[in-house]
Order: sequence, then structure tokens, then C-alpha cells
Amino acid sequence: MDSDYGVARELSDLQKLRSLYKPELPPCLQGTTVRVEFGDATTAADPTGSHTISRSFPHTYGQPIAHFLRATAKVPDGGSEGLFAQKTLEVTDEVLATYKNQGGYDLLGRTQDQIRTTEQVNAAHNACTTLKLDALVIIGGVTSNTDAAQLSETFAERKCPTKVVGIPVTLNGDLKNQFVEANVGFDTICKVNSQLISNVCTDALSAEKVILAEEVAASKLTLFDITKQICDAVCKLGVNKEIHGLLRQGVSAEKISAQLSPWASALFEFLPPFIRKQNPVNKWRCGAAPITAMMTVRRYGHGPGASNLGKPALHPAIVDLKGKAYELLRQNATKFLMDDVYRNPGPLQFEGPGADAKAVTLCVEDQDYMGRIKKLQEHLDKVRAIVKPGCSQDVLKAALSAMASVTDILSVMSSSSTGNSPCFAEEDD
Repeated sequence: MDSDYGVARELSDLQKLRSLYKPELPPCLQGTTVRVEFGDATTAADPTGSHTISRSFPHTYGQPIAHFLRATAKVPDGGSEGLFAQKTLEVTDEVLATYKNQGGYDLLGRTQDQIRTTEQVNAAHNACTTLKLDALVIIGGVTSNTDAAQLSETFAERKCPTKVVGIPVTLNGDLKNQFVEANVGFDTICKVNSQLISNVCTDALSAEKVILAEEVAASKLTLFDITKQICDAVCKLGVNKEIHGLLRQGVSAEKISAQLSPWASALFEFLPPFIRKQNPVNKWRCGAAPITAMMTVRRYGHGPGASNLGKPALHPAIVDLKGKAYELLRQNATKFLMDDVYRNPGPLQFEGPGADAKAVTLCVEDQDYMGRIKKLQEHLDKVRAIVKPGCSQDVLKAALSAMASVTDILSVMSSSSTGNSPCFAEEDD
């Protein structure tokens, strides 16, 4: 299997300048030694599926969170095909020098196949055993990490010492849960998309009008409703002499319908005539959470009789219509619709104003799940330090009463949360 992955490349002057960029690093990534710290055992986010997940992953379910750091790594050269062929390269500063900050998957190569079939799993197991790998890192989205969880369970069952680690990397940004605030590449995707959208806005201000598919589904909007909403906005803007409709400039609207397919032509004729004419870095911790703790089992039906069917898996996160980010969007929806307001951030920057700015959605959602877990553990440690053999009867009684109340409240909240689990009518393809 011949390849030139990991070979130094010739860089342009701009690429050389980009390679010198050093992002702000959290303390957990500034060390050079290996350190593993295990936290408490984990559970599934949805209690209704925890039993199914624990049965499917008896060897890996409930594992603790780990915080770790490693200085060097030996990795497969050429994606999963390189792993099967047991071809590796060691990632060093020299290897990374001409790839750093350049983007893409061309350092190691990326393959579209998966480690799922019996033959693929056996090949991966043989490679990890032969190469004596400490860990196998699988980079990808919900599907790849679901496969990683299954592979980890298989390795544990076979007593293979190689640990399987999943890294959330996806253009869709939909591998999101209580442990994963954002996917690798999320910041770049936000900035690149902002640039592309702003480029369109520069040419046509009306391109800033956005319709969310989740909002359409939740509001049960029809095509007629959406069309009417757009038409009404165009009419109101027209009253203010802000013409954003389609203008006839050398295009004959009468001939368009004849050039379309029957269905597209019918839709075109349906439209009105004028429409025929847009966390602080220093507190980061480098760690890992068991993939099984992020899994859910899809529920079918509604009400108390709803049942859990299908295999445990990581499911894509959709836009939360009750979240703070969407609420902020709705608060400014009228302004975005009626006013010509937009910002053009330009190309992705490595230095200067805004280079290290966080995406707005991350700033407003406040999803410091692990931070709150740590704060809870600190409170529990304080309770243990106060309530111990030798403490007064009053202190002990107060602690028992408080703990009993907290337990009752959490039990009720945990049981009622089962009604909020998403239900599905049919399996996805």
C-alpha cells in the first residue's frame, strides 16, 4: 500500500505564515508527560435506555471519565485501510511542520469504509495486537463513534489491551451532548460559513433571510405558509422602497416556466407574479467520556406505552427550539427579516481582533456540564468532611434529612424525564 501521507510538503509564503500560528492552549495541553485521572462512574443520559445499553455493552458501560495527556503517538498511515495493512507512522514535530494549521485530512489519509463487519473487526484487532497499540483513535461523527463504541466492547470482550477512543470531528456539528460542547472543526466551520454567507450578503442583502428546517417542522408550516411569509416581507420592504424581489433584467419570466420540469413548472406558476421576479480556554480539561454514556435508544410511540426499540447508538443532535441560541435568534428575527443588517467577517483569521472569539451559540448556551459535575463533587466532599464518625447528632440528623429530600427530588425528576425522550415513527435508513 503505497502512499505519501506524512511526507513534508512545499509550502507557499502564506502557508508558512499560517504554520507559525500558535493558538491559546489550556493548561491541560501544555504538559509533556502522561497522566491519567479517573473520575466517577457514568450512566446514560436517558434513563429509559440505560438497561438496553448496559445489556448491549456489558464490558464498557458505566466506565469512569478519564483525564489524560500524551506527548507522542503512532498512528495508522492511510485511514482504516492503513490500519488493516498495519502501516503506521510516528507523529512528530517534523512531520507536523508542513501540515500544521493547513486543514484537511491529507496528513494521515481518510477512507470512507468503516470498521463494522466481522472481517474488518478481526483485521483491526489483529493490527492492534501485532503493533501493540495502547489505543486506537477513531475520528468522525455519530456513525463512526457508534462503531467505536461497538469496537471497544469487542476488544474488551476479547481482552485486547488496546483502548478504543472516539474523537468528535464532523462538518455537521451534530455530535453534541452533555459531554461534548462542540465538535473538532466547529469554530472553523462557523467562520468559513460566516464568510461565505457574508459574501452572498455583500451581493444581495436579501440572502440573510434564513429558514430553519427544525422550526418549519415544529410549527407545521406548509410551503404556502413559507411562501406567504416571504411574500409579505417583500411587500413590506417594497413599501419602504427597499426592493428585494426578483427584478427583470434581461430575463423573460414568460419563458422560464416552459424550460422547467412539469413539477417545477407547476410550483413556479403557483408563486405570485412579483415573486417570480438569504468556555474560556484556560479552564479547558483534556479528557474522555465513555461513548456508552452518550448513547440513547430511540423510542417508538407516545405516552406510557412507548417502547425502546433498535440498537443503542449516538444520534445526531438537532437544533434545540427551546435552547438559548434559538431564543436569541427569535428575538432578533424581525430585525433580521426587515432590516439590512449583516456583518462581513472576511476570511478566517489567525491573529487580530476576533481571531480567538468563540461562536455566539457556544457563548449563550452555557453548557458547562462537566464544570457543574465537578462543583457537585466539591460539595459532596465537603459533606463527607463534616459528616463523619464523631460529629454531633444534630449535624448527622440535618445531613440525613437534607440528603433524603435531595434523593426524593432527584428520583422524581429522573422518572419524569423519561417522558421527554424523543419518539420516532420509523427507523432511519
